[in-house]
Amino acid sequence: MMLCKICRSYVALGSLLGILILGCEKPTIKPVATPLKIATVQATSKQITDYDEFVGRTGAIETVEVRARVTGYVKQIHFSDGQMVQENDLLFSIEPDVYQAAHQQALAKIELMKARVGLAKSKLARAKSLIDVKAISQEEYEENVAALTEAQAQETSAQADSQISALDLKYTEVRSPISGRIDRALITPGNIVTGGLGTGTLLTTIVKNDPMYVYFDVDEQSVLRYQRLERQKQPEDPSKTQSSNPLKSQEIPCFVQLGDEKDFPHRGKLDFLQNRIDDRTGSIKLRAVLDNKDNLLKSGMFVRIRVPVSQPYDAVLVPEASIGVDQDTRYVIAIGSDKKPVRRTVELGRSIGSWRVITKGLDAGTEIVYRGLQRVRPGAEISIEQATVSLDLDPSTEGVQ
Repeated sequence: MMLCKICRSYVALGSLLGILILGCEKPTIKPVATPLKIATVQATSKQITDYDEFVGRTGAIETVEVRARVTGYVKQIHFSDGQMVQENDLLFSIEPDVYQAAHQQALAKIELMKARVGLAKSKLARAKSLIDVKAISQEEYEENVAALTEAQAQETSAQADSQISALDLKYTEVRSPISGRIDRALITPGNIVTGGLGTGTLLTTIVKNDPMYVYFDVDEQSVLRYQRLERQKQPEDPSKTQSSNPLKSQEIPCFVQLGDEKDFPHRGKLDFLQNRIDDRTGSIKLRAVLDNKDNLLKSGMFVRIRVPVSQPYDAVLVPEASIGVDQDTRYVIAIGSDKKPVRRTVELGRSIGSWRVITKGLDAGTEIVYRGLQRVRPGAEISIEQATVSLDLDPSTEGVQ
């Protein structure tokens, strides 16, 4: 009996201690989520033009191999290697002594033939007066006529010989056939050169680099697209035939980039279209022409060439860094009216610098996530700050005016 009272006392004491312990514990506080910091930009609108790009090679508008027309010793060189020369400038002198003597001999032969013609005319005149009175035979008279004809032919031959000798003498002075930049001299004074048509010694070469041609191959669909685009801008006169409206007259613009350039600063226009498509490759050769007054372009350089394939239009652009990838889907995270992130699937166009054209799924002016794209989730609490991103478009992407 006494034991039961003691047990009840211990139970009461334990309950009291439990109440005291529970009264000393602090209440539990639920943690508050920190908003995710992100940077946003606005999708922008810009007038641009779509382009096709090709690889081409430059070619001089004129190239001439300067060759010797007569055989002889090189007497003097009249230019410096690599200088600009004008048409008809004196380039080389070949010793003229032999050709000068030959020309003088030809002139003297002309005088001799003239004297023979005069003598033959006098004999024929006497023979004519004698034949009338039957003083000479008909045969003798005809011999005098033939002698005059022969003398006249010899005079004509002598005049032709003098013209040839005059040309040979003229060709001892080798002159520039075109204006352009000359190469180095391939022969030095004192050396003998051989003349001839096509077989003469090569002396140097001259190229005309202004304007400059660019040759490149395109598929036939691209050519049709370029021509139809220009006809939309300038409708063709139905009375004109295709032959009277060549590619050159359509003024189709193009832009050229050199190997060390990031943009396309050199403007030109399409100038020539090959008259047939290569049946092996399905491509056709196009030629563009552009100014080269500063002589920056050299013949044989590899370049990239850009040709417009659309009229200027307003496009929506966003920075490449704001575009996410989910398997084969491209998306951006837009900021809704409730300041909550919303995922939007988009379709991409071409790249322009560090920006990308959005063809579908986004309007200009929409605020989108620029930094923090991988961490943000739709509907999450976010803290927004505006990012500054420059629209780095090169001049040739802003439309063709």
